[in-house]
Amino acid sequence: RKATGESSLNGLANNTLGKASDKPSPHRGSAGDMLVNDLDVMVEEMILLLKRLSDVHSNKKRIIFMINNLDSIITIFKERRVSGREMNRFSELLVQQRELFVEEELLQTFSKMIAFVQQTEAHMSRISAPRGARGVAAPADVVNPEVVESLVHEFASSWKSGIEQINRNVLSYFSNFRNGMEILKQVLTQLLLYYTRFQDVIRKVWRGKPPSFCKDLVSTSVILAEIKKHAL
Repeated sequence: RKATGESSLNGLANNTLGKASDKPSPHRGSAGDMLVNDLDVMVEEMILLLKRLSDVHSNKKRIIFMINNLDSIITIFKERRVSGREMNRFSELLVQQRELFVEEELLQTFSKMIAFVQQTEAHMSRISAPRGARGVAAPADVVNPEVVESLVHEFASSWKSGIEQINRNVLSYFSNFRNGMEILKQVLTQLLLYYTRFQDVIRKVWRGKPPSFCKDLVSTSVILAEIKKHAL
């Protein structure tokens, strides 16, 4: 798929450049201004082609396709010492696709915890603490303690194997090793942030009186040490 996408991309680039030179430019100005406008048109056409080619894939594979091809384009630009708006446009799009991939990859293994964190944080932000001496809601009014306990135990038993699976997936998805390692670091860092937020929710809900299952919470320093083995 990737090779086909790149071949079509080269063809479109040639066709687009030809079309751009045949049309009267809406940009009134110097020859340099007209060239810049033509290049802008070609860049957007290249991006549209990549998106059309990626549509044959499922959501995650679509993102992987986009990342691999955008990274290839940027690598060629760097080799040819291309800079400026064209490079920035592809770089910004690559950043966006990486962020999408990070969430997709984490949802594959840690979807329950992530959903709990996002939903509970949103719920807590909507709760107005009652005006009173204490103004503290009971834990059961905010979360289901049994659900929290289940998530704590599930993460404690599966986080290492989850990180190992993420490591295998990322290194197999991306043809450029450097790109793959940067994405792996991004995925694992986001996992640590989600788990830190999960622990923060527990602390806020129980406010200094942690339930017994909190003893099974994994220290973030332990998770960070494991991340360093794979991505740092």
